[in-house]
Amino acid sequence: MYSNAYVWSRVLSYLEQHSPAIAIASYFDDALFIGDSRTVGIAEYGSLKNATYFADVGLNVYVAQTKAIAVKNVGTVTLPQLLSQKTFGKVYIMLGINELGNDLDDITAKFSPLIDTVRAAQPNAIIFVEANLHVGPSRSSTDATFNNPRIDKLNEKLAALADGKTIFYIDINELFDDENGNLRADASGDSTHVYAKYDLDWCDWLCTKAIVR
Repeated sequence: MYSNAYVWSRVLSYLEQHSPAIAIASYFDDALFIGDSRTVGIAEYGSLKNATYFADVGLNVYVAQTKAIAVKNVGTVTLPQLLSQKTFGKVYIMLGINELGNDLDDITAKFSPLIDTVRAAQPNAIIFVEANLHVGPSRSSTDATFNNPRIDKLNEKLAALADGKTIFYIDINELFDDENGNLRADASGDSTHVYAKYDLDWCDWLCTKAIVR
């Protein structure tokens, strides 16, 4: 007798070959995305329309558990309230860029209670800690705070939070980096966010990082 996980993996494999858009979108139907303006972009311009988004411009890890945000088809809620109202199979967290002016160890330390809150409310969810997107070369070379060496140091600390079992680290920079490790000039108009059209590519990339268990 095959396990449900095995059967689902075979179904996904078949659909991926014959109808990738449908197969990929359905995987995220029970996903929650927690993030700042980059995640707002995915919610507004990406292809994963059935996912739930707890995202707001300027959101940071220091207020992620206390700030009330308008969530589509739910209402204005705090993150703990949202986690108590719905069941999620996957939770994606991308925070950190707005916090870069703070001590990196302090930022990282605030992720642990956030992850603990998610885990306590959603014990069966797969948690994805997402790397912070790099900035463009013009900003990185002139900004003492928002620069790619500092982003890399934070991302390295965030990667250490993953255990490879229930918490996974994924790095979007492999998609949008130029040859020098900066956000590609053709992908961004402000050296910080990708153009709306690239949020579709971002969603396609997320599909390649799907984990079925």
